[in-house]
Amino acid sequence: MAGVYAVIMAGGRGERFWPLSTDEIPKPFVPLLGSKSLIQDTAARLEPWIARDRLFVSIGEAQVPVARRQLPQIPADNFIIEPVGRDTCACIGYCALHLERIDPEAVMLALPADHFVGDNGAFRRTMEKGLRNLEGAAGIVFGIVPTRPETGYGYIQAEKPALSAEAWPVVRFVEKPDAARAEQYCKTGSFFWNSGMFIWSNRNLLRLFETHMPATWEGLNRLRPLLGKSDSAGERLRVFSGLERISIDFGIMEKTSGLRMVPAEFPWDDIGNWASLERALPADAGGNVSRGPFSGLDSDGCITYSDAGGVAAFGISNLVVVQAHGNVLVCPKDRAWDLKRLAAELLKKG
Repeated sequence: MAGVYAVIMAGGRGERFWPLSTDEIPKPFVPLLGSKSLIQDTAARLEPWIARDRLFVSIGEAQVPVARRQLPQIPADNFIIEPVGRDTCACIGYCALHLERIDPEAVMLALPADHFVGDNGAFRRTMEKGLRNLEGAAGIVFGIVPTRPETGYGYIQAEKPALSAEAWPVVRFVEKPDAARAEQYCKTGSFFWNSGMFIWSNRNLLRLFETHMPATWEGLNRLRPLLGKSDSAGERLRVFSGLERISIDFGIMEKTSGLRMVPAEFPWDDIGNWASLERALPADAGGNVSRGPFSGLDSDGCITYSDAGGVAAFGISNLVVVQAHGNVLVCPKDRAWDLKRLAAELLKKG
């Protein structure tokens, strides 16, 4: 794995997991699926084959204390602190500048902090396939074989090679489809969920910024000489705040030719809202999924979470009930994806 550096992206706020997720301890740092947080699981998945000094974590200033507490094995200098949240394009570009200072020939594996992966061995094998197929490619993306007509994910269309091959040429990226198109995509065998995990030559990644996002590239060039200077925080914030707020998919990937996709071999899920827990955790006889003490009578299809005390359900169906940090959430399970609206409204009310 010489020359490979992993960047774990953990700068999101996780509003869809209110009230458990907060600004200081957002979704990647809370124990949603077990005793460890999602980011601890992600780091542990990487550590057997990527040295700790090559693990980097991109976070906001508010998350520094919890990140260092939960990940004491990662060197303090390997926490890349984003001056302000500007989505994944700015995040990855900023991380690329840090890797450039360490190793001009670095290869970057970028992945979110908050995904569920059901088989760590298969995960590693898939990543190794990506690395084997990087030479000659603009970059490697990882596709998940869809198990349902999901309308909340982006898709990758890839062309299956005539001969058996580990990587498929990418045809295009498709943003979240409607239900009819998602159903069609699942039947073709050439559409995959976009996992949000990528591998690039760091040098080539910076060239892609120069080609496809010249304004962001200019900003990165202004940030480059400011890295490592303790008195440059104000200027870094000013420049970083001016970078376009856009995802890496829209900003770079959809515009880039010569990408290859490796189909993932591992069970995967984007833990995006409370409803996604039922796909990653076992259910009781009534289809209820719970974290913390739960007792249900004549209740089915519910998702409950409690960080203090128990939750009792009687005669209800398909609800999310969460008790955390002294607050209580009750909402229909099929509306959990829209909780950002509630979080924004509560923020207005202080």
